[in-house]
Amino acid sequence: MNVENIQALFVVISDPDKLDQVLEVLLECEIRGATIMETQGMAKVLSDHAPIFFGLRSLMANEREGNRTIFALSRHPEKIDKAIEKLSAMFHGFEEAFTGMMFVVPVIRAVGVGRKFRQQAQEQAQQPQQ
Repeated sequence: MNVENIQALFVVISDPDKLDQVLEVLLECEIRGATIMETQGMAKVLSDHAPIFFGLRSLMANEREGNRTIFALSRHPEKIDKAIEKLSAMFHGFEEAFTGMMFVVPVIRAVGVGRKFRQQAQEQAQQPQQ
């Protein structure tokens, strides 16, 4: 499957109570079909399971129990850019410790990304070249 121009937006938030707000921003930016996962940072796992890293607990006093990682695919970089702009404003650029982060990666190959992307690709192929 040709996945030309598909990008994946990843948003990691430390406050699960902000999840609905993040999803609202994605919808406003016409990004749909996001996947949401409950995740943990490496420091949290190490401090819980490896005695040598127990001292990390004091560094994570403000960290909440469960992060949320949201990712979504889009063929429209302008929608991704708009979402990044709005989410950056919402989280003040993720400058405060333990608020989260976000990043975008190009999708080189994808399998099972859904009928919507296949349908869009077929429609683009049928349009006359300008």
